[in-house]
Amino acid sequence: MPTINVSAQRFLDSTFVEDTGLPSLVLMEQAAASLTELIVGLGLPGQKVLYLAGAGNNGGDAWASARQLHSFGFDVSVLELFPDKQLTHDAAINKEAYLNFGAEITSMEQVEFSEFDFFVDGIMGTGFNLERSLPKNILNLLTKLNSYSEICRIAIDIPTGIESSSGACDQVVFNADYTVTFSTFKTGLVAEPGSAYSGKIIVAPISMNQDWLEKKLVQYQKENNAYLPRLITKEAIKCLEIESSELDHKGSNGRTLILGGSNGMSGAIILAMRAAQMTGVGYTYLRTVKEILPDLLQVSPESLIDKFPADQEKLIDLLGQADSVALGPGAGVSTWIKDHLELICREAGMLTIDADGLNILAKIPDWHKILNHRTKQGKKYAILTPHPGEFKRLAPGLANLLTKGRQAAAAQLAKLSSSIIVLKGHATVIALPSGQTYINSSGNQSLAKAGSGDVLTGLIAGFSAQMSDPFEATALSVYFHGLLADIAVQKLGIRGVKPSNLPDYGSDAYQVLGWIN
Repeated sequence: MPTINVSAQRFLDSTFVEDTGLPSLVLMEQAAASLTELIVGLGLPGQKVLYLAGAGNNGGDAWASARQLHSFGFDVSVLELFPDKQLTHDAAINKEAYLNFGAEITSMEQVEFSEFDFFVDGIMGTGFNLERSLPKNILNLLTKLNSYSEICRIAIDIPTGIESSSGACDQVVFNADYTVTFSTFKTGLVAEPGSAYSGKIIVAPISMNQDWLEKKLVQYQKENNAYLPRLITKEAIKCLEIESSELDHKGSNGRTLILGGSNGMSGAIILAMRAAQMTGVGYTYLRTVKEILPDLLQVSPESLIDKFPADQEKLIDLLGQADSVALGPGAGVSTWIKDHLELICREAGMLTIDADGLNILAKIPDWHKILNHRTKQGKKYAILTPHPGEFKRLAPGLANLLTKGRQAAAAQLAKLSSSIIVLKGHATVIALPSGQTYINSSGNQSLAKAGSGDVLTGLIAGFSAQMSDPFEATALSVYFHGLLADIAVQKLGIRGVKPSNLPDYGSDAYQVLGWIN
């Protein structure tokens, strides 16, 4: 399912009104009812709820929910933040309806924030744009609201201070415990850094059924000649199961080749190797420097391990045997990889470049032309897996986009390099050369440790050796990587998880996906 921005939301709202003949007030009433239902479920009659209402339809949702919640016996107050501004039509109607119930409007001078049990953010919603920073008084208010950690904070549609189209944030954001969003996910709720402030996200369909929604979003993208970022979910990943048969043999389960490692840096290639083996791949080949061969042979008797090939003919033969190749884990400043990089890009089938492989690539002038040529030869898209630092080295001219919207940054690099880009982070982004982007929904901060990326590289290497579509292999690997971390955290806690723990939870992850009983 695509995630949406403010433009797409307005399109859905207006199209719903056109298709049904119902007024937009119906949508606002339903949106408010979803919000009210959450608060009733969390709280008790008599508890104090402070709604913060802006002048737009986000504020209208706040007025409508405040009226509804008042009828459930909650002690409701509304803080109107822009009393001098003209309200939108629907917001004005709901403000009047609220006042007709005899409910209370408060002011900054009157409100005692510490007395409340809930804060409800209806200040800006999807109307916030980073080009126009929030007024200083609103920034100060958000800082104050966030300081009351014991008070439940709920955002309407999207927390104030997050740009709905990108996830980019103002200097202060309403830090929500819950966000009730409408019709489908807003991009800013699930994209970094906005995803860190969204809390638990509850999607309220508000009479827009799934079939209608998907059809209209296809129409929106065609009319606007643009792709909406899509969310990678468990339901989508479950469909990518690699079928197995009792007649399988090691040759039918794929062959992956991992090129990396260096003196004193054997850990990275070991992590990648362990992750690749966990995918069920039939053969795992490792090629590295001779100094660390004993380390690898000791930890992985299953792998076929040797030093880097001495000449091009042997390398070409090795690349021809492998269904997938991963280049870079722990390679350091390898002269061998530098000398053979163009040949590897030209000859490898499925190709993943990570870590030091990316750093070596970035030092080559016009490096992207190597990968452009690969694609023109008919090879499948290479997969590049940079973290933000590696991204900046690869494309310094695109670095400013990282703070404005990681999806756009990744899409630009994918187009430049004719490659699939995996921009790692809190909500990892996958971008295709077409401009389509995907945002991962699994994972947590336990992955913010050296070695986590090597595990991801191994997963991509292993799964891509068994799959024909490089994007599907990438999406599966990225989601699976996050799922391993989610499972590990349940057992070990955030601080207790090490990258070397992650492959141990492969069976648990397969069970979560329903691939094994």
